[in-house]
Amino acid sequence: MSLRAAFGLDPESVPTVRRLSALLMLTTGAEILVEGVVLSAFLARIGASALPTALALRAVVEVVASLLLERGLSRRAPGRAMLVVVVLGMLVFGGSAVALSSAAGLYTAYVAVSVIARVKTIHFGVLSLAALSGPSAARALPVVQAGGRLGGVFAGPVIAFSGPVVGAPWMLALGALLYAIALVFSLRSRVVLPDAGPVSAVEPTDASGSRLLRAIVLGAIALALGRLALVSQSGAILERAYGEADLNRVLGMYFSAANLLAFVLQAFVVGRVLGAGGLPLLNAGWAGLYLAAQSWLSFGPPSVVGALSARWVESELRNAVRTPVANLLYEAIPERRRAFARTLVIGVAVPLASLVGGLGLRFFDGHPTALGTLGFAAAVVILLTTGAQNRAWRRV
Repeated sequence: MSLRAAFGLDPESVPTVRRLSALLMLTTGAEILVEGVVLSAFLARIGASALPTALALRAVVEVVASLLLERGLSRRAPGRAMLVVVVLGMLVFGGSAVALSSAAGLYTAYVAVSVIARVKTIHFGVLSLAALSGPSAARALPVVQAGGRLGGVFAGPVIAFSGPVVGAPWMLALGALLYAIALVFSLRSRVVLPDAGPVSAVEPTDASGSRLLRAIVLGAIALALGRLALVSQSGAILERAYGEADLNRVLGMYFSAANLLAFVLQAFVVGRVLGAGGLPLLNAGWAGLYLAAQSWLSFGPPSVVGALSARWVESELRNAVRTPVANLLYEAIPERRRAFARTLVIGVAVPLASLVGGLGLRFFDGHPTALGTLGFAAAVVILLTTGAQNRAWRRV
């Protein structure tokens, strides 16, 4: 069955969807592979109590790196900017492979891996909208994002079965190799230089885009604070339940199952809902599930199932449902401001919120009551800002 028949794509968009999906599958698979291995090593060797400090340190580096790259790449075409990011990812993953023997090296790897994933998200989103803007985007973007979920499906078994055998450094080297393959694929298929997509008949005004951007920024700040609480709470539960080798296996199988389910939703459901004008429904629906997940972690009994379920809602389900929605929200911002807007939200507001939240949690020594209160409050704010985003999007 062709992509066009399976997902209802426009014939003109199919080649671009194939290329972008393959690029996202390779890079996301590498990131998930490296993230799972580094997280397992960090929890086993340093402990979940150090996560708030690591997240705060990571935030500072993410802000600096995001701003420097946005400034340095602002005059480049979206495809060429993405090519630079892929090269940086290959180098960072390879360098991190030799840095895991010490606590300082683990902190460095934890930070560096996240920085690459963040700047990749910023610039891949700009590239996707440049290649698929217009009426075809609502159908095509979820299919492109589903490629990333396939990367997670394949990365999971590698973490589960190969990680405990070959060791963390070789797994990071494998992540670097996947980025190298992505680089070669990008150059050979010219995926980083797509033809310009169709132009929308109505260009959003700066005023309408600014209102929407403010709502996106506030929601992103709340999400960053909520993620800080959720990662700390779920990490503590997993740390108590498993050692490093067992945690590799559990996280590996989790990544496969969670990303497979997310792929099915993204490829076969989300695009059709968005194509029918259901962006507000998906946006509000995910926010409601996120509130439920944070409420369970804050007020329910601690359990591995609860911790992994909350992580799935916050991470994999968010990527399956909220990421295509978020990308389409940026389409309502003037094209010349999209790279800056995504850098402001993803590269500045989110890391700074993580920094402030991490310092606050360190002050409270990661007390469960502080974590629970922060997570629940953030979820409520996300639900409210989602309504504001939907109203601003309808105006545009």
